[in-house]
Amino acid sequence: MAVGSHAANYTAAAAAWLTGGDPWQVGPPAAIYAGPPPMLLLFAPFTALPADLTRLIWVAAMFLVAVWVVRRLGLPGYWVAFPPMFQAIFLGHPEVLVIALLVVGGPLSGVAAVIKPYAAAPLLAERRWSAFLVAIAVVLITSPFLPWATFIADLPAITANLVRQNHGDSTFGSPILMVVAIVTLVSLGVRRGLWLSVPLLWPLAQPMYKTVTLPALSPFLAIAWSIPIPGFTLIGLVIEAIVLRLGTRRPLPRWLIHGFEPASIRGPFGSPTPDPGV
Repeated sequence: MAVGSHAANYTAAAAAWLTGGDPWQVGPPAAIYAGPPPMLLLFAPFTALPADLTRLIWVAAMFLVAVWVVRRLGLPGYWVAFPPMFQAIFLGHPEVLVIALLVVGGPLSGVAAVIKPYAAAPLLAERRWSAFLVAIAVVLITSPFLPWATFIADLPAITANLVRQNHGDSTFGSPILMVVAIVTLVSLGVRRGLWLSVPLLWPLAQPMYKTVTLPALSPFLAIAWSIPIPGFTLIGLVIEAIVLRLGTRRPLPRWLIHGFEPASIRGPFGSPTPDPGV
């Protein structure tokens, strides 16, 4: 795909909405818009700009946001090249904005779940109840003028497009693999498990969705999740869980140490920090 192609396609979808068209019929076969109605709001301001300028703005902005996220998490700069995140930057996709909102923390992080509903998993992990209230408020306030009726009517076609465009290896729909994934995630602790759950349990999860797991990744898991082989998302997680279990009585090697949490969250993954706003 071309640089910034998702930004251009999503802006075209927003333009279709604003002119009375159907956003979920916009885009080439490999990238027809399939996002939720609120995501159109992100791209509506760019509909008056030339497509190439929109591409440039989104790619540059997502790169700068990614650099901020990596610095905020205390990670080395090369983590910007984590393939799922780099792909989102290259395509001008709002995935990087979602992780940035989660890292910011507080009630504002609820906007992440408005843009991408699966961001509710990290919010639940952090017990950010006020963030959920913000997400609900934003949806209620914007619903009257967003094309929810069209979205619901198009849902079968949207689902078909997602299936055709999917390149991830979520276990959703495979009962045995889902059980393995859930048991493995729980073994890592409920909090960290929720952060890592989206690529494994969300229906038709794309590789880019791994971007939201950045605060909970170990170097080993980041490498495993960068390998574009179907099944490696679950395999990498299982290997990490087994090694962690076998090594409970000895210091962990650096390549298995996680804990790159949002700076607004203090304390280890084993002890969740409730939302201070509640």
